[in-house]
Formats: sequence, C-alpha cells, structure tokens
Amino acid sequence: MSLSQTCLHDTHVKLGAKMVDFAGWRMPIQYSSIVSEHHSVRDRVGIFDVSHMGQIFISGKDASSFLSHVTTWNVHKLSDGDCRYCHILDTEGQIIDDTIVYTFSNQDYMLIPNASMVSKVFDWLNLNSSNFEVNIQNKSEEFFCLAVQGPESLRLLRQHFNLSIRPFKLTKSDNLIISGTGYTGEKGYEIMGPISESQKIWESFIEMGAIPVGLGARDTLRLEKGYLLSGTDFNGSQTTLESGHSWVIDWNHDFIGKEKLFEQKDSSFKSLSGILLEERGVLRPGLEVYFKGEKISELTSGSLSPILKRGIGLAYVDIPIGSTVNVLIRDKQLKGRVIQTPFL
Repeated sequence: MSLSQTCLHDTHVKLGAKMVDFAGWRMPIQYSSIVSEHHSVRDRVGIFDVSHMGQIFISGKDASSFLSHVTTWNVHKLSDGDCRYCHILDTEGQIIDDTIVYTFSNQDYMLIPNASMVSKVFDWLNLNSSNFEVNIQNKSEEFFCLAVQGPESLRLLRQHFNLSIRPFKLTKSDNLIISGTGYTGEKGYEIMGPISESQKIWESFIEMGAIPVGLGARDTLRLEKGYLLSGTDFNGSQTTLESGHSWVIDWNHDFIGKEKLFEQKDSSFKSLSGILLEERGVLRPGLEVYFKGEKISELTSGSLSPILKRGIGLAYVDIPIGSTVNVLIRDKQLKGRVIQTPFL
C-alpha cells in the first residue's frame, strides 16, 4: 500500500528531513535533531507541516444540535470564532477520536480529526446524521495545515498576516483559516487553506526565522504537556473518563456514550497518569509498569523529556498519584513515580 504525501513533501526532502511512515503518510520525523527542534519550539518558534490532519465541514440548520449529539461538548454554547477540544465517542463511551470543533457560525463548523481517523470519523458522522438536517463534507484532500508554535509565534503571525488571535479562537483571512490552537503547550497558531498556498506561507515563515520541526519533536512536546496521541494513548477501547480528560465533557446535554460514562463515573477504573522516571533511563511505549512487585500496566507513550532530562511516560493505572512504581527497561526495573500531568 502506497503512502500518502503532503503537498510539502518535496520541500521536506530538500531540507534533508528524515522521512518516515506515520499513519499512512510519508512525514518528516526530524530535520536536524529531535532535541534541538524541541528546544526551538520551547525557546523561540518552530513550524510543522501537519497537512496529514483532516478537515471535515458540517453545515445546516441542525449543525449545532448534531455536533452536540456526536461530541462530548454542548456546541450550542460556542460562539462564532470559538475552537473547542472534545471527544467523539461510540455508544459504549469509548473514544473514537479526539478533535477540535471550529465554529464559523451556529450553522457552519469544521472538525479536525487525526490523520488515521478521518475516514472513520466521517463515516461515523454520516451514520448518526439521519435525524438532523446537516451537510457533511470531507475536504481533507483540499487543505494544507501548518502549525507555528513557540514564544515568538505571535511576532511572526503579525509580520505575515498583520493580525493576532487569542488562544482557541479563529479568524478567516481571505481563503485561509487561522486559529490560536496547537499541540505543543506553547503559544501558537495553525494555518489552513488551499494546497496551492502552502509553499509560499511555509517559505515566508522560514525566512522570518521559524525552524522546521518534525514529528519526533512534536511527540516529545505534546508528551511533556500530557496531551493524548490518537491510536497510542487511546485506541478505541478507553473512555474519556479513563483518559483523564473528563474536563472535555459537558454533562448538561445528551450525547452518544453519555449513559455509559455516567455509569462509570462513580466506579473504580484505571486512568491515564504520568510516570516520571527517578533513575537514569529512557521510557518507551510498551514498557511494563510494576507496583509492589506486580505488573499493573504498560506505557502507552514514553520518551526522554528534553527539558526535564528525565524519562517520562503515560500509563493506565489505578493507584494514587505519588505512588512509587518500577518500569522494566532491558531486564532492569527502574524506579519511577506516578504524577499528575502535565510534566511541565
């Protein structure tokens, strides 16, 4: 099966990026080094090509009611220009995907699903739309998406577009959609629009000082902030409550999966927590986690934090924050501690 390529694929190759398979796409994992790119975003500003992400548009007189039905948030509460992170659940309350709802008006929205989930989310929306007057369009192949992230991102945004945007707000500039969103925990923006405009915007931000950043640093940046990775930290068998993201639920409205979450709410269950290594070592997904000599979990995510210079990871556990655990690395159990994310 051939891999998809973003519209900037050849540009990444010319920049010397190491290209890898990610969610069916040929993507840059790094240009120089993951650590240096990570620090560029934390200290200055980096630019990511995330054109593999999806763009699904929902419009019509029932658009607000429909999105409230299929997501964990009451979309009726959103105002024009709002962006809201939420979950799309199945009837068992398990996460199909996490997404951001972009509000253009109360009859016009956009969802950004993860790359590997675009088709599944699109099909799920259509499957549950029969009782609503809505139009659902998957325009993912028509759009590029660039993320400009870091303390200096606003300066570059002003230089290029002569505008500023508040966090989790959006604006339209000609045929572009620009939002105060990102996946790094830093001040940042995402720019979406027709593929034909991607090259000139990429080059402009590079010329202004943005450092190209690959998926490797994108992963370490999001992990330091405890952000979920689709297909890794949830894979279709975990609920929103188990993911530790109960804040994305508005309990005062009806949505698919609510009944199951409500049943789970007062029960005991494993939830995704941070694991901070207290000895020298690097955490990786799949490593076994032990508590009092018994295996209790495996890491869903893991890496070395370039800022903390310590191993960090995520795992589903049912033990208190602050508990001492051990992580099995190359036949040696290293000491760690369960903590509340974010790590930074």
